[in-house]
Amino acid sequence: MINKFKSVYKTRKFNVFIFFVLLALTYSLLSKLTSNYTKAIVFAVKPVDIPSNQVVLNQSIDSIRVELNGYGYNLAKYYMDQPIIEISLNDLKKSKSKYQWSKQRNFSDLESKFGKSVTLISTSVDEIDFIVEEYESKKVPIILDLELEYRPGFDSFQPYELSKDSISITGPNSLIDPINEIKAQKLVLSQTDQDINTKIKITPSVNKNVIYSDSEIDFYMKVEKFTEESIKVPVTIVNIKGGMKINYFPKVVSVLYRVSIKDYKTVNPMDFRVECDINTINKENSILISTITKQPENVKKSRIENNQIQYVIIE
Repeated sequence: MINKFKSVYKTRKFNVFIFFVLLALTYSLLSKLTSNYTKAIVFAVKPVDIPSNQVVLNQSIDSIRVELNGYGYNLAKYYMDQPIIEISLNDLKKSKSKYQWSKQRNFSDLESKFGKSVTLISTSVDEIDFIVEEYESKKVPIILDLELEYRPGFDSFQPYELSKDSISITGPNSLIDPINEIKAQKLVLSQTDQDINTKIKITPSVNKNVIYSDSEIDFYMKVEKFTEESIKVPVTIVNIKGGMKINYFPKVVSVLYRVSIKDYKTVNPMDFRVECDINTINKENSILISTITKQPENVKKSRIENNQIQYVIIE
């Protein structure tokens, strides 16, 4: 019983101690809040009322130290977070591409931002320059980055289609002039066996002052089943000099190619051209190398089965 009484007594004694500590802290806080102070506080500088056709590219300083006088409770809000001073470009003197805030001309405007409860005594700088540039626009092409893998027996035989192959970019000339292309984010597809119809995102601008007209584009590509075919094509010798006679063999070669199943009947030998350039003669082995110089648009991966042509120059 005695021990219990002592425990209660100690607890009450401790609670009384805590009460007086809190009371002392409250009194100290109230005393500070109701006292008058002169304090130097650093404010971030933010330009506002920027003309819609202009952008602030640079400013001579990003922060300013101001000396303020006021009661503690009026100054306390400036310590809660990074305070910001907004400077309206409408109030500043403009010359060419520069707006200038000066203590001499604009001190009273700055003073009015603090109201009657706080007095602005001084600032750490006499001038702040804001460098501006007008917005311009231009069109730039979109560069795709494709990694497509088809399922065996499938391929695409027509060019892909885009909702647009270029976009407009807007910004200061100094920022957009070096930009000659815009990259799209990489498109990776595997085991593709059907038409591709998707959206590709545009790689975002790294500069907030350069604005893109679009953030994505539509991409379409037809995918078809194909067959591998072979066709006989005559060989043509080109660049034969006047008076030169040449005999060669074979005069016809087999050309292998891929074509979609729906188009394989439309391909004929006249759609191809196989040439040997006499200027590439190798006199040591009497062989010319034939190449495909023309093929129809609806075939892919064409090659000559045996591209070596034997020749004899007739004197």
